[in-house]
This record gives sequence, structure tokens and C-alpha cells, in this order.
Amino acid sequence: MACASFGISIIRYSVLKKFFTVIALGALLSLGCGALSLIAQPSPAPTLEPTGTTSPTPSPFQPVPATLTLSPTDTPTAPPSETPLPTFTFTPTPTPEPQWYLQGPNEVVVPILLYHHIGVSPSDSLYYVPPYAFEQQMVLLDRWGYQTISVELLVQALKQGAELPPKPIILTFDDGSGTTYTNALPIMQKYNFIGTAFIVTNYIGIPNYMTVDQIRELYAAGWEIGSHGLNHTNLTENPARQMDEIVESRRRLESLLGLPVMSFAYPFGAYDRDSVSYAHSAGYIAALGLGDESLQANKNLFYLYRQAVTGTDDLRAFAQLLPWREDQLPVITIVP
Repeated sequence: MACASFGISIIRYSVLKKFFTVIALGALLSLGCGALSLIAQPSPAPTLEPTGTTSPTPSPFQPVPATLTLSPTDTPTAPPSETPLPTFTFTPTPTPEPQWYLQGPNEVVVPILLYHHIGVSPSDSLYYVPPYAFEQQMVLLDRWGYQTISVELLVQALKQGAELPPKPIILTFDDGSGTTYTNALPIMQKYNFIGTAFIVTNYIGIPNYMTVDQIRELYAAGWEIGSHGLNHTNLTENPARQMDEIVESRRRLESLLGLPVMSFAYPFGAYDRDSVSYAHSAGYIAALGLGDESLQANKNLFYLYRQAVTGTDDLRAFAQLLPWREDQLPVITIVP
């Protein structure tokens, strides 16, 4: 009996085990694949976001990576161009011009210099002053403060008084040489000097002498034009020629040039009482001769003194012609 009871118990246990197994399988089938989610899955390791932009410390054996600069995707707007700063040019303080003041009447100190040709002489003539020497003389006048004036202004000062520079000077050129235009004019313009050209009427346009147009250019540059006769005749040796040489020369010059001719220069400095009379009657305001001084006077208005400059005069000899001189001559070098 005992064995039978034990056998029945075993049978019951087997039946119950199968019963519960069937029930478990049925439950799984009813839940489907979703039941698989009931199985715990391992959680992935969390990824930590950096809290800053700190670059990793480079290995001492590797170069530090260059920092990348990101350009914007759109076209950048160009900054406005800066207004350029003005360019400043240094201007030296100009030396003030000497003040002109009233001089005269009756007497004034005005040296009048006489030139003929400014060029190299083909025959060692004293009447030729080389251009280099001539420019040295102009530089000396400029450094010593001389300023050129016209014969007309000198006459005004002698008759009624006129404002003149402290060191006035008159530069005259006889005969009408072509070198007056080609050499003297450009050199004198460098130093703001003017001159007075005394023209021999019948020399105009012949070789080596000025043309009508060149004489007009002198006048346009501020020069005076005067007469030196029709043919450069010695008036005291040819008294019968005085009327033509003095009176007729002025009429022809003014007609030919279309310019005023206000003064006369006696050829060779030769004159007499008749010469002065003809100069008055011709309508000149003054006449010029020769002399060795710079004091001009109303009483010798028709024989103003001129000192000739020759080709053999060095700078020291030239300086002796001037009434206002400094203690030492400057060193003057002319750059061609």
C-alpha cells in the first residue's frame, strides 16, 4: 500500500509540472515579442559633453595643432575707406623784400651800367662779357640787395621824387645785339631783373642783331626800349647827321615796333649842345652818356652817367662800380 501511494504521488507531481509548463508557454505566446522587453538590457555607457572649449594638452612629442579660424559663409562688408590725411609741404619763410621809400627830387644815387654783347668774343673785344661772368655779376647784385628800375622811374624821382628800392640800379644794353635776347634776358629773368635796350634802328634784323619780334619780347618782359641812333654815328664828328640820328630814329623805331621809345643813348657817349637840343625837341624824357659815378641829378637829365662793364672785368673790378658794397665778395659758383 505504501508503494502504491508513493507511485500515485509521483504521477501527480508529473501531471502538475506539465500543467504549469503549458500555462507558462501560453502566457509567453499571448504577450508576443513585447515580452522580450521585460528582459533587462545593459545600459550604454553615458557620453559626457565637454563643459568648455578647452583644447587637450598636446603631447610633448607632437606639434600643437593650429587654431582654425572659421570664415563666415556670407560675403563680409568691407570697412569704409579712411579719408587720407592731407599732405603738408614745408614752405620756408620768405625773406621780406626791402621796403621802397621816397627818394629825390633833384638828386638820387642810382648806378647805371652799360653792356654791349653778352657772349664770347670772336676777336677778344672788350665789348663782349662772357655769359658765365655776366651771371656771376647778376648773382652778386642779387645777394647784395640791388633791384633794377627803369630810366623812366629814375626821371620821375629826379623831377618830383618817387619811391625807389634801397639799392636801385639800371642795366642798359647798347646797339641791339642778338646776345641781349639770347643770353642776357634769360639770365636776368632768373633774378627778377629788367633792363633797357638801346637799339640802332638800321641794325634791326641783320645778322647777330635782334629782330623786331625779339625786341617786342623784351618789352613784354618788362624792359624799356630806347634809341641809339639810325646808324650808330658819332654825333660830334657828324653834326649834319644829328637830326636824323636823334629825331628820326625815334620816329622810325616807334613806327616799326609799335612801342614807346622814351630815352636816347649817345653813340660813343659823344654829345654837344646841339645834341641835347635835338634830344629835347625829339620828345625824349632823358638821354644817357658815360661817366664814372652813380649820383644822378636833374641838371644832367640829358646826360645821365653810365659806367661801362668790359669783358676783362673780374668780379672784384665789377664790384668797384657799385656804390653799396659789402666787406667781402661772396664765393659764386654758377651751375650750367
